[in-house]
Amino acid sequence: GEYNRPAIRPFTKIEDWNFSALQQSGYKDYRDEVPAKDVPKYVFMGFEKAGHPQYKFDSRTEHHFAYVLEHDKHVQKWLRPAENQLRIYWHFNTRRYYPDFIVETADKIYMVETKAANELASIDVQEKMRAALKYCRYASEFTATNGGKPWAYALVPHDEVRKDASFEGMVGRNTKREHQTA
Repeated sequence: GEYNRPAIRPFTKIEDWNFSALQQSGYKDYRDEVPAKDVPKYVFMGFEKAGHPQYKFDSRTEHHFAYVLEHDKHVQKWLRPAENQLRIYWHFNTRRYYPDFIVETADKIYMVETKAANELASIDVQEKMRAALKYCRYASEFTATNGGKPWAYALVPHDEVRKDASFEGMVGRNTKREHQTA
């Protein structure tokens, strides 16, 4: 069933990440190509539009998506939210959802999840998407009354994330609406 409407506001401060890297060789510039299996080993740096100076990525898809965000002229700022940045619950409010990216453009704020194409229709991904869409609706209601930008949710399949892709193209094809499935 439906729960009482939570008090959801867009975040007011950017939470810090807590991660480590190998002292000698654990850091890479985000523009460096790294074998897919090695991406989670490194802390990437050199970002100019990001909310933090360094990030770790779980996959090559996330690494390449960050590259697109840094180079796309429509992206003003972006963030990989830390674990305590957003409070989004799913599976009957028993699990937390941690979206991959928050991206700001001139007219909108996007919550973006990159996911393997063959997992888009899975029950877990669909439940997380419903929770994220609800969060975006409530955040948009708040920002509409406080002079902010509306929020939208995009579920981007991994096979659409390429360094030469545009952010607008990826989210344009993959922005979701409430009561929609992948």
